[in-house]
Amino acid sequence: MRQLTEIMCIAALLLCGCTKNKNEDAIRVMCETMCEQYPASTLQDVYKTCFQDFFGGKHMQAELVMARKYLDEELASCAGEDLSSMPEREETGFRHRFVRVNLSQVLEGKMTADELFNLFVDAAGDDHAYGDDWPSEWAEIEAVALRVHPEWADEELQGQLREAASLNRAVRHSDAFREAYHPHYRLARR
Repeated sequence: MRQLTEIMCIAALLLCGCTKNKNEDAIRVMCETMCEQYPASTLQDVYKTCFQDFFGGKHMQAELVMARKYLDEELASCAGEDLSSMPEREETGFRHRFVRVNLSQVLEGKMTADELFNLFVDAAGDDHAYGDDWPSEWAEIEAVALRVHPEWADEELQGQLREAASLNRAVRHSDAFREAYHPHYRLARR
């Protein structure tokens, strides 16, 4: 019986290690891909995509009336912009639970504003949080991201992001990301 218990404990430890390594590998690939596609990315942009992947659009749920108004205003304001610096659809985070749908889809007539907004509302429901421990999730992501890209280290920003994580709070894209890529999108379920 003791041997069986020891074997089960070893198996449990190995399984936990495999999950951690799987997350670490996925986070590493996400960071590498992000830097290839968006060289101006910062740790703040990693936080943003992973927060979106963890929660979906849940942070917008209470503000859906305003969210529709913002969508209409954003569509009007970016109608003349070149939105091709971001793909039409792009997976979030390292688990890829959601996608960012570029507003170009509406502007080019591939979907209506109502269709995009309905996808966004669906991604904002209560049942879309991946878990209930975002601060721990962020701590793991941050550690891997900084091993992959040590140049992202910024004590002040890291402190701000840890505080945001402790409050389950979303952040905006970094100024560098917004200036370089002009992101205009809404989240949808994958």
